[in-house]
Amino acid sequence: MLEIDHSRIQIVTDIAAENEDKDSPTTGDKLTKDLDKVILQDEPCKSTTVKSIVKSFGETPFLPVAEDSSMLTILLLLSKYRMRNVPVIENGQPGLKNYITQSAVIRGLEGCKGMEWFDCIAEKPISDLGLPFMSSDEVISIQSDDLILEAYKKMKEKKMGGLPVVEGQTKKLVGNVSVSDIRYMFLKHDLLSNFRKLTAMEFLTTISTSKEPGKPIPPITCNIESTLGNVIEILASKSVHRIYAVSAEEGEVLGVITLRDVISCFIYEPPNHFDAYLGFAVKEILKQE
Repeated sequence: MLEIDHSRIQIVTDIAAENEDKDSPTTGDKLTKDLDKVILQDEPCKSTTVKSIVKSFGETPFLPVAEDSSMLTILLLLSKYRMRNVPVIENGQPGLKNYITQSAVIRGLEGCKGMEWFDCIAEKPISDLGLPFMSSDEVISIQSDDLILEAYKKMKEKKMGGLPVVEGQTKKLVGNVSVSDIRYMFLKHDLLSNFRKLTAMEFLTTISTSKEPGKPIPPITCNIESTLGNVIEILASKSVHRIYAVSAEEGEVLGVITLRDVISCFIYEPPNHFDAYLGFAVKEILKQE
């Protein structure tokens, strides 16, 4: 599961802000040393426990399903009720048996090609299914020449796992930055030392594994005429959590399609489906949307 590491983002942000007025070499050295110190030696990180971290994610409910629960229940939890994974338990037993994730469901759907129930939906253009649900005006993005720090601030504020990197007023898509990319700050200290002044494009170019030197990894895209089956195949084969719908002419971002959006195309919620099963918990989830 892709979780937003708010604590690490805040550590980088705070340290960078504290050193904002210092010269670049000094700032870089201090930033790297300070982060190592904060993570390994200083409080509160030194004595932080898993229990205390879990408490800070109160908006993410723990709603397990039993082994005999219906697949509809699981798919609804992973789509409408905005859970990224569903714990599976054995009736009457305290331990976890497994987790079912959004990504696993997408891979499962991809393996259903050739089945009539799947093909009748998957062969439709995404526009016929109302995708992308998020319009171009609602897409939160970052300009390629904006600081990468701003991208992570946006993800923290909006509780997002990633956002598109665009260029110009037309919002031409040129890249994607995800919260998991922050790991490169800890794998490459030269990146960490320059984190405060790196632009989004400079960051993407630096971490790129593209065969073209100096080029970022191309973002994963589809067009508005793509079928749902095409989108599922891309999401499954690339093991990504979102795909951007772009215009054929300018490459403008028209919207974002997530794993949750795709799953929701295959199901509907019968009246009162969750009343007996979850009751009050579901009402609390809906309040947070």
